[in-house]
Amino acid sequence: MEVVLLAHITLNRIGSASAGGGFRSQRQVRFSAEVKDTDRSALKALVIEIAEANGESTGALESLSYEQGYAGEFVLNIQGPSTFYSTAYAECRIIHALKANGRYFQLQAVDDRDVTPFVSTRQTV
Repeated sequence: MEVVLLAHITLNRIGSASAGGGFRSQRQVRFSAEVKDTDRSALKALVIEIAEANGESTGALESLSYEQGYAGEFVLNIQGPSTFYSTAYAECRIIHALKANGRYFQLQAVDDRDVTPFVSTRQTV
C-alpha cells in the first residue's frame, strides 16, 4: 500500500478546440491519473495528453490556460475563435488516495480545529 496523489480530470468538451470544433462533436469524459505533485504546468500537460488521446487535434490546446477555480479545483479553459463557451474545458481535483492492489481509496484529513490531541500513557489490555 502507498499514499499517492490522484488527479480527477473532467474534460467537458473534447473536440471543441479543434479546427471547426464549434458546438459539434463535443463530449464530456472523466479520467483519473496519478500525479507526482500539484505542479500546474505538469497538470496542464496531462490534460492536453488525455484530450489528444481522446480525439482532440494535436496542438489545438496550445492556448489552454488556467482560470479562477473554486473549492480547491484547478480549471483550465480555452475559447474558440468565434465561439464562447460557458463551461470550462477541463476541471481537475487533486486528492490524496491510498493505492492498494491496483485500487484507490480516498483519504480525507481529519478536521481537528477544535480538538486538543491527547496521547494516553496507560497501556491498553
